[in-house]
Amino acid sequence: MGAAIDYSDLILKLENVNKSFPGVKALQNMQITLARGEMHAVCGENGAGKSTLMKVITGVYQADSGDMYLNGEKVVIHEPNDAYGKGIAIIFQETSLFKDLNVLENMFMGHEPVKKVAGFINNIDYAAMRKKADEIFEFLGITGQIDYDEKIDNLGVAAKQMVEIAKALTYDARVLIFDEPTAALTNKEVRALFRTIARLKEQGMSMLYISHRMEEIFEIADRVTVIRDGSYVRTAEIGHVTEQELISWMVGREMNEMYPKAEVEIGDTVLKVEHLKRGGETDGFPLKDISFEVKKGEIFGIAGLAGAGRTEMAECLVGLRKYDSGTVTLNGAQIHNKNYRDAINRGFVYVSEDRKKYGLVVPMSVEENLTMSILYRLTQNGLIDFAAEDKLVDRYMAELRVKAPDREFVVENLSGGNQQKVLVAKALCAEPKILILDEPTRGVDVGAKSEIHRIVSTLAQTGLTIIMISSDMPELLGMCDRVMVVKAGAKTGELKREEFSQEKVLKLAL
Repeated sequence: MGAAIDYSDLILKLENVNKSFPGVKALQNMQITLARGEMHAVCGENGAGKSTLMKVITGVYQADSGDMYLNGEKVVIHEPNDAYGKGIAIIFQETSLFKDLNVLENMFMGHEPVKKVAGFINNIDYAAMRKKADEIFEFLGITGQIDYDEKIDNLGVAAKQMVEIAKALTYDARVLIFDEPTAALTNKEVRALFRTIARLKEQGMSMLYISHRMEEIFEIADRVTVIRDGSYVRTAEIGHVTEQELISWMVGREMNEMYPKAEVEIGDTVLKVEHLKRGGETDGFPLKDISFEVKKGEIFGIAGLAGAGRTEMAECLVGLRKYDSGTVTLNGAQIHNKNYRDAINRGFVYVSEDRKKYGLVVPMSVEENLTMSILYRLTQNGLIDFAAEDKLVDRYMAELRVKAPDREFVVENLSGGNQQKVLVAKALCAEPKILILDEPTRGVDVGAKSEIHRIVSTLAQTGLTIIMISSDMPELLGMCDRVMVVKAGAKTGELKREEFSQEKVLKLAL
């Protein structure tokens, strides 16, 4: 946390900021302050207004009303370039770099230094660009780690984020905003990012930091501001608040039951997988003689490190990947899902970890997403029964507590947590016998996570067979009846609930 911070020495201040979209009040009388040299975390559930607030600060959105002060002077930021010019930059979870341009070109895009010959602009001064880039990379402590001439498309997520930070520093930014920067990073990459943040803080940089990860906030933040439903809740120094208090402020209620695992009478075996193998020559994802079974009403967890083969195994079961040998038995009958349509017809439903790529059509409405895969069931004589469709959608929106003004609301305008609920609702509309959830709470806040856990527990009570793949260890241990661990495409062990411990799972995973 470094030296003591003078919280009265403000570099940024917002007062009574309001922003509305059609049918939604995104921000209501919002306020926040940022002191010089401070790392200030901003917390709230998905849809609370965190990203909207940051977009107002950086000129992506224009506030309907309210005031913003920078270095004590009232300012109006009309667009992102205006924010850059005033020393404010944002690093999004998904970078905004030009993938076909190289690192150097991206860093100086739109404000390239130029040579002048006899008073006339001649051309871009690449030597000056490289000299400034050298200074910035040395300042960040990453000299020699990224090639200036490499195309952005060839870089990993962590390197792209570093380029974004370097780009901000070409504008001499004094306020940096991080919006979920670690969501797609490995633990090693997160540590590298935190070292960079610490270095920036030592140099007096002021930073706002959005994250759902409580451990990150308590590690790097000086203060935390909580917002809920677009409104300011409170601000506290990080040393004066507990994680439980922070969560309760975010959701507006106590969160004592994060993993509401109901007692369920486990039934007979529904799914049996024996000696599943695939070579992986084409895509590098082999499976090595995996066997397991899942029972009615059971939540069966699959654990393992990234790249262990968890997702690939699930995709083999539902026909999204081919396997070389092995048998899959459903309710005593041997089956082989050659494609996902086969799987759906047999009652398998797979909820992908990448909801935007494989789960939802985000420009479409909640209703269209929920029913697109089952319209044939709602059709009579070639006509859709719209009343039945509306009733079905209203039922699942209510059961899963999807926060949307109506069923016609466009999915891409929902928060991440509500998009995840829509994805689960879409799966339930297909009336699955076996529901496979791949990272069901990735990227959602604690409130949405608790609600998804409640939904999963309730589904198990109805007798649904559930397979849960997760990198969240407490989630697996809190929600599952058994956990199978895989490593490098091979099963390394299986634990019953009474045997659960993080140490045992990690030992098997490693």
